[in-house]
Amino acid sequence: MHDGGRSPVMRLAVVGMSHRQVCGVRDHAELLIRELEGAHGVSCSLHWLTRREGSLSGSRSEVRAWARQLDRDIGLRAPDAILMHYSVFAYSYKGIPLFVTPTLSVLRGSGAPIVAFLHELAYSWSSPGPRAKAWAISQRAALLGVMRACSGAIVTEDERARWLSSSRWLPRRRVRIAPVFSTLPSPVPGKRRDDGEPTIGVFGYSSQGAAVALILDALAELRGRGAAPRLRLLGAPGRSSAAGEAWTASAAARGLGDAISFSGALPAQELSDALAGCELLLFSEAAGPSSRKTTLAGALASGTPVVAIDGRLTWDRLERADAVRLAAPNARALADAAEALLGDERTREELGARGRAFAETEMSIARTADAVLEMLGDSASGSGARDA
Repeated sequence: MHDGGRSPVMRLAVVGMSHRQVCGVRDHAELLIRELEGAHGVSCSLHWLTRREGSLSGSRSEVRAWARQLDRDIGLRAPDAILMHYSVFAYSYKGIPLFVTPTLSVLRGSGAPIVAFLHELAYSWSSPGPRAKAWAISQRAALLGVMRACSGAIVTEDERARWLSSSRWLPRRRVRIAPVFSTLPSPVPGKRRDDGEPTIGVFGYSSQGAAVALILDALAELRGRGAAPRLRLLGAPGRSSAAGEAWTASAAARGLGDAISFSGALPAQELSDALAGCELLLFSEAAGPSSRKTTLAGALASGTPVVAIDGRLTWDRLERADAVRLAAPNARALADAAEALLGDERTREELGARGRAFAETEMSIARTADAVLEMLGDSASGSGARDA
């Protein structure tokens, strides 16, 4: 993909897999490539499978064909290093990571050092039920293979770095932290709505950790106080998805059916403008705002003030910078925080400006590119791998 006149400082093969058309990890990889090429002169090639087959046999055939092509392409290009983007469910069939081994087999066969960008590592061991336990066991086994194959890893939050270093069953590797960056373009100035009804946006509402009941209870609390904000669920997957139906049913049960709406999937610029067009945004994760969430980066970068639930994963650097308004995990506290901001335009503007500044400094693509280049440098010098 590099087309500059100067000789590249490195030939990098970027490898990954998605299991749906809309994929934040793929967007992340493509933007990172642009940064590495444009700002650092790295020559990058992208080798990405967007899976389309739904059956097990179809998925196996699809991955096998892609792996054969990947082997040919990497052999022809002879990269200096490989950056593997890893989100475990993308390499899985119904949660079981069947497609990690065939991918690693090709990458290891190239002889080039591998750096793993670990977006999602493994399912929580504490989740109840036999299916969850099968996911947790099999995904840890797959992660063991990834860590054995790589010379270093990049993660997006401190907690994950600590988990990797404290898990004695994993080989020790050098780990760097790179908070995620927004994958959206800057909003077009002057796109704020002006129809008389305050709009609270929710970006990332389909996440498994979304606090649906808590947010809707807070909305009911606000409307009970005489306020009339509307809740706008922004981006994919839309009303007709499983997540959308869950929000719709929960809202109807609270008499809020007319108070919520969905934008559906939007082009990147329209989604960015929609975020900027809200009076405030609610970050929906019950566990708190963390550095691994692209939706948080996008919300902050929009310049719209963000209210987040204070949870166990709340990013301390974000809290110290006062870049979001944190609310205790109950409906009244969340309603109080939203009501105070809706009633004070100056405070909203100041909080939104701090959030945007935080995204530009602490969650920038330049920071991620630097972390990748440092890790690749460690791998080239042989200092990345430190087996237990």
